[in-house]
Amino acid sequence: MQKQTFFTDVIVPLGVPNKYTYRVPYEFNEQLQIGKRVLVQFGKSRIYTGIIYRIHEQAPEGYEAKYLEAILDDAPVVTDLQIKFWDWLAFYYCANPGDVMTAALPSGLKLSSTSHIQLNPEFNLEELDHSFFSEREHAIIDALQASDNLGFDELASLLGIKSAHPLINNLLKKNAIVIYEEIKDKYKPKLISYLKLNEEFNNENKLRDLLDQLEKRAFKQAEALLYFLHLSKTGETKTNIWIRKSEILKKTENGALTSLIKKNILHEEQFETGRLLFEKSNSKNKQLSSQQQQSYNEIKNEFNENKPVLLHGVTGSGKTEIYIQLIIDALAKGKEVLFLIPEIALTTQLITRLRAVFGELVGVYHSRFSENERVEIWNNILNPDVKVDGTISKEKNKYKIVLGARSSLFLPFNNLGLIIIDEEHDSSFKQHDPTPRYNARDAALYLAALHKANVVMGSATPALESFYNADQKKFSIVRLQNQFVKGGGTDVEVCDMKFFEQSNQMKACLTPPLFLGIEAALRKKEQVILFQNRRGFAPYTECKQCAHVPHCIQCDVSLIYHKQKEKLTCHYCGYTVSPPKTCSACGSSQLHFKGLGTEKIEEDIEILFPQAKIARMDLDSTRSKYAYKQLIDDFESGHIDILIGTQMVTKGLDFNNVTVVGILNADSILNFPDFRAFEKAFQLITQVRGRAGRSSQKGKVFIQTSQPKHIVIENVISNQLENFYKDILVERQQYNYPPFSRLMELSVVSKDLNEVNHLSHELLMLLKPHFGNTILGPEFPLVPKIKNKYYKCLLIKTNRKEAAANIRAKINEAIINLHNKYKKWNFKIQIDVDPV
Repeated sequence: MQKQTFFTDVIVPLGVPNKYTYRVPYEFNEQLQIGKRVLVQFGKSRIYTGIIYRIHEQAPEGYEAKYLEAILDDAPVVTDLQIKFWDWLAFYYCANPGDVMTAALPSGLKLSSTSHIQLNPEFNLEELDHSFFSEREHAIIDALQASDNLGFDELASLLGIKSAHPLINNLLKKNAIVIYEEIKDKYKPKLISYLKLNEEFNNENKLRDLLDQLEKRAFKQAEALLYFLHLSKTGETKTNIWIRKSEILKKTENGALTSLIKKNILHEEQFETGRLLFEKSNSKNKQLSSQQQQSYNEIKNEFNENKPVLLHGVTGSGKTEIYIQLIIDALAKGKEVLFLIPEIALTTQLITRLRAVFGELVGVYHSRFSENERVEIWNNILNPDVKVDGTISKEKNKYKIVLGARSSLFLPFNNLGLIIIDEEHDSSFKQHDPTPRYNARDAALYLAALHKANVVMGSATPALESFYNADQKKFSIVRLQNQFVKGGGTDVEVCDMKFFEQSNQMKACLTPPLFLGIEAALRKKEQVILFQNRRGFAPYTECKQCAHVPHCIQCDVSLIYHKQKEKLTCHYCGYTVSPPKTCSACGSSQLHFKGLGTEKIEEDIEILFPQAKIARMDLDSTRSKYAYKQLIDDFESGHIDILIGTQMVTKGLDFNNVTVVGILNADSILNFPDFRAFEKAFQLITQVRGRAGRSSQKGKVFIQTSQPKHIVIENVISNQLENFYKDILVERQQYNYPPFSRLMELSVVSKDLNEVNHLSHELLMLLKPHFGNTILGPEFPLVPKIKNKYYKCLLIKTNRKEAAANIRAKINEAIINLHNKYKKWNFKIQIDVDPV
C-alpha cells in the first residue's frame, strides 16, 4: 500500500514574513500534529526548532520542499488557541510569525544549531543504570566529559550523523545536559529532605526495645525519634509516610537526627519539588466591606453581558480583595486565572497575598526567572491532567492561577476563565523592543475572547482609552470610591521650588515643608517614600568653563554618572567609561555633576537624616532575582525608614505605615513632549499619592514643582479625574488623536544618517497617496541615534472604522516597494502599532 505524502507549514524563529513548507518523511506520518516542535533546516546549513502550523498534501510552488529533520515531541507544546493568538498578534502588530514565536516560547524549548551543550553539574551519572541511556546518548555524554561544551554540529560530526538534535532533546528530558546559555542561571532543582522510619521498626516490640536502648545510651536521639513518631501519628506535616526533616529540626538537635540516619533507624531521601510551589498559610481572605461587596456584585452581573469590566477604584479601596473573590468564583467553575501586572516588583506583595488564600495553586511567570524555571511552568500549565493532592510525586502540581508580567500571556492555557489586568493604565504593559511591539492589556482582551473568559481591568487612574470605551459602552464600568480602611487618605501640599530656591531655603533636594514632614514622620516611627523618575547620581556632567557635556559614542544622549560604580553610563546601550579628569573640549578641570538621580538623593538624605535607615529601589539596586522581595520585605517589616525610588515605588505597592510621600521634581513628568504627557503625569502623581495613608493614619503628599498652578497638579489636588479626562478628550478629538484615531509609527533605521533622511522622505512619498495629510513627519525622535543607528519616524493617524487589513496592506506594499527600489542599502523599517 502506497504511503501518503504530507507537507507541513512550519513557523521558524526568524524574522521572515511567511511560514515555510517542509515535506514529511513517511516514518513521521503517524507523529504529525499541529503544535509539536520539529527540527528543520533553514538556509544552507542551520537547524532550527520550528512549530507545526498546518498539515496538508500540497507541495509548495516556486521552491522544492526540504524534509523535516525530526519531530521532537510526543504531544503538542503549543495549543490550537495559542496559534490563533499568535496569528492575531502577528497581524495586528505587523510582526513576522517567527518574531511572535520567539517572544512566546521560552528559550529552553528552542534548540538551534548555534547553541552549546554542557553536562548538567547537578546530574549524578554514576548512580544511574547503564540502560538509562542509549548507545549514542552515552557517546554524547563521553564527548561532553572530555570537553567543557560542544555545539550541535560538533556532536553530529563526532557521531557521524546528520543531526544530533533528537538525541540532545532526549538528554534534556532526562536532565543530563543543559544548553550553554542556561548554565548562567545556575539552575538547581529545589530539593526537600524527608525522613521515614526504617521498615524493621514497624514492629512495635522492636521499636520499644530501640527506644529503651536509646534512652539509656543516647537520650537526645531518643527525644528526636519520639518527636518523629509524634508527628507521624498526629499527621502534622505528614505526606504519606514521610516527614519533612525541617519540621523535626524545629524541636530536636541536628546531631541527634544525623545519628539516627547513620544508624539506619531513619531513612532520608530528597524529593524535587517545583520552585514555585508554596505552602498554604493560615491567613484568611479579608471580609469584603459593604461597598466592595456592592462592586463585586456589579462585576458579577456585568460578566453576564460578556463585556470587559473596568474597575475604577481609588488607591487603597481594596481592589485586590475583590480580585481574590472573583478568582475563588473562577476556580469553583474549574477555570484557570491569569493575573497580569505591569511590573515584576508588584509580584512580591501580590504573590504573598494570593498564596495566603490559594497556596500551591499560584504560579509566577516573568523574565527574572531562568529559562529552566519558565519551561517548568510552561509544561505545568500545558498538562491539564496533573492533580493537586499534596502527595510527594515527581509530577508537578497544576497551577490554576498565574501571576505575571506581559509575557505570561503566551502560556498554554487550556481552560482560561478569568483575566485580571491590574494597573491597566500602565505603559509598562507595552512591549517596545524587540518586535512584536504588543500591548499586553489589549492583547489580553483578544485572548479572553478566544477562551470566552471574563476580563477585569483595575486602576485608580484608568487609561483614557479605557475610560472612553466605558463611556461608549464597549466596556462596563464599576466604581469603588472609598478607601477600605476608614480614617486614611491623603492631603496634598504643593511646594513651589522656584520660590524656595530663590529665597535660598532649599535643604539639598528638599523644600522646607517636605523636610519638616519627613522629620515629623520619623519622630512618630512612620515611613517615607520619595519619588524621583531618574536613576543614577547625576543625569549629566558639565564643564563649568565651556558647558561641554560628555555624550555616549553610540547614542545621542548624555552619559549619566553612577557614583556607586564610579562610571559614566549610557542607559540606552550600556556604554560605560570612567569620569574624565578634565574637559575633553577645553581641558578645564572644573567638571560638575548636574541634576538629581536616585543615587544623589540617597546621599543627600543620608546626610540630612543620619539616624534614618534609607534604601533605594531602582533598576540598579534590583538587578538580582530576589532584590525586589528583599527590599519590600525590609520596608514592610520596618527595617527601612525612607525608601527612595523611581516609578517602581509608584505602582500598586501596599505599605500601611507610610504617611509621607514626596514627589521631588514633578516638572520632569509634566513637560515631556508627548500628546499623552498630561494624562501620564496625572496618573503617575495620583499613583504616587496613593502610596500614603493606606491605613487608619492620614497621609500627606508633597509635590515639589516650579509650576504650582499647572492644570494637572490642580486636578490631582481636587481629585477630579473624570472632569480632567473629559477636558483632554475634547483636545484629542480636535487634533484627531486616540481614542478618536489609531496611530502607527514607522521608523526608518540605518547606520547612515544621509540614508535615513533620504529613505524616510521616499517612504512618505509612497504612503502619501493612501493616507494624505494624516501622516506626520518624517521627524527625528527625542533620541535620534541609539547603538550607532539613526532613527527617523513617520506617524500615521488612521480612521478607527477603516478595515485593519486594508491599512496594513497599503503600508506593507509601500515598505516592499522601498526595499525593492533600494536593494543594496542596508536599512530596516520598524512598525509600532498603538505606540505609547
